Amino acid sequence: MKNKINSRKIFTGTISLFALFAAIPASAVDTIYKNGKVYTVEVSQPWAEAFAVENGRIVSVGSSEQVTKLKTDKTKVVDLKGQFVMPGFIDAHIHPIRSQLMADVDFSNNAGVPVTPQEFAKKIKDYADANPDKTWLTGGAFSWGTFTDSKLNSDFLDAVVSDRPVVIEDETGHIAIANSKALEFAGITEDTEDPVGGYYGREADGSLNGLLYETAMQAVFEKSPNYSEDQVYNSGKTVFSKLNSLGFTGLKIAQGDHLWLGAMKRLDNDQLLNMQVSVSPYEKDFYRLYSNIETIKNRAAYETDHVRVNSVKLLADGVPFGQTMFIKDTYPDSDNHGLPMIPPKQLTEKVIKYNAMGLSVMVHATGDAAAELVLNATEASMQENGIEKVRALRNHIAHNVIVDQNDHDRMKYNNVIMEFSPSFWFPRPIVEQAEVDLGKEMLQTVWPLGPTLRAGINVAIGSDWNQAQADPFINAETLVTRRAPGAGKNDVILGKDSAVTLAQVIHAYTMGGAYAMFMEEELGSIRPGKRANFVVLSQDLFKIPHNRIHKTFVRQTYFEGKLVYQGDKKVSF
Repeated sequence: MKNKINSRKIFTGTISLFALFAAIPASAVDTIYKNGKVYTVEVSQPWAEAFAVENGRIVSVGSSEQVTKLKTDKTKVVDLKGQFVMPGFIDAHIHPIRSQLMADVDFSNNAGVPVTPQEFAKKIKDYADANPDKTWLTGGAFSWGTFTDSKLNSDFLDAVVSDRPVVIEDETGHIAIANSKALEFAGITEDTEDPVGGYYGREADGSLNGLLYETAMQAVFEKSPNYSEDQVYNSGKTVFSKLNSLGFTGLKIAQGDHLWLGAMKRLDNDQLLNMQVSVSPYEKDFYRLYSNIETIKNRAAYETDHVRVNSVKLLADGVPFGQTMFIKDTYPDSDNHGLPMIPPKQLTEKVIKYNAMGLSVMVHATGDAAAELVLNATEASMQENGIEKVRALRNHIAHNVIVDQNDHDRMKYNNVIMEFSPSFWFPRPIVEQAEVDLGKEMLQTVWPLGPTLRAGINVAIGSDWNQAQADPFINAETLVTRRAPGAGKNDVILGKDSAVTLAQVIHAYTMGGAYAMFMEEELGSIRPGKRANFVVLSQDLFKIPHNRIHKTFVRQTYFEGKLVYQGDKKVSF
């Protein structure tokens, strides 16, 4: 269902959407939803029983008695029968098309499911045998947990496939393993110097082992073939519907190029998107290194009411694994602080440049030293572009594994979005691997959502799928409990002081995401004037023990008043 109201034009005038829709006559109401437990996420009216929808917008919220007064002969009435309803989820950091392309086109392995090295090798061999015409075998992901007792190197891959280049990412997407043929195609030898922001894995004698850390991946991936727009379109057609099944109606995509934007525009024109999307293209593709500058400059050509480009993706550091995360403290038993992805001066120049163009920046910064570089850059941008202009751009710091709470005041003053990735919080194999690099003491300080939120800073939640699970119910539970899904009160906890309330989680997963997308007046709550994006859930999140939240599933997802998903069982990925 297409919106007949141009919200951008409305907000340039003096009339508000609330006032506009408050004036809509009863004869205009399409559908009334009554007898529900409606959690609106609105402070002034957090709970309601009913709401009315017209032309994809909410026009009234209140008791069933109040709202049903708007009924006419043409109004459809839906009895919610006491079911729990809330706004659609908004994921503020996700890679949906990349995730589906890996499933549709590339080698694809779920790193969250434990396998032996032999089983992993067989998966690669089966994929190679099934795709004899592919000149390159790329994809992901391997889990570090698979190789705790055995070695992962080029020899491992060469024993499986030796006649074609093979390069496979790890579960973070920031490290890859390449076979000898891929290193040969890329011209990487023992004499090749490490690139800025990354390094080549080596044995004690200096010989290459095929592991590629951060920017070292690029020399290999840039030689591999890219996707086609049709492949992107077909993967998009699949993946956005899949995300509707988890209750998502809004996404901030942390990646993109002309192929992605062209495909999403086509999907929206074909009425197959059913998702509000904000895209943050890389300035330069992280993997294949082609420039997106012209795409960013010509972003208006790709935009629709549901597809918007209002930020640029940059990288300030790496990840805990391999100690490429840039931190103020040192890693245990070393003098290593990690490393910036690019020189700080260049990062500052880029932030100033894109802010001057009216674009926000979304900067990958897992470490507190990396976040400080972003804060330094935004403050330099304030001096160059004006304080209020830069604050209004809501520059976005992504991931925030380690946060220096002494920087809270700067984060608040700069009006940055602090986005957290709960998919990694609870005890699981990837956390055990992180402990190898961080140590037990530092591990207990990771992802401190609670203190950051309590400091009054803008917070949003991003799954980073496909690097981790997208399921918002698993993520919401672990945000509250800081334990594994379903865990009891005596089970392992990760950072007790960083836990938050369920209401805070839902706000971050709805209004927090809407604010990060510059659409808080359009999305994120159930209020007159907003788009009718909402979900009907299998259980009342506020009436169940916290360690049962992960069992929740979506019965129905509505996007602008249109039913886009219906199911009766748990979907999780």
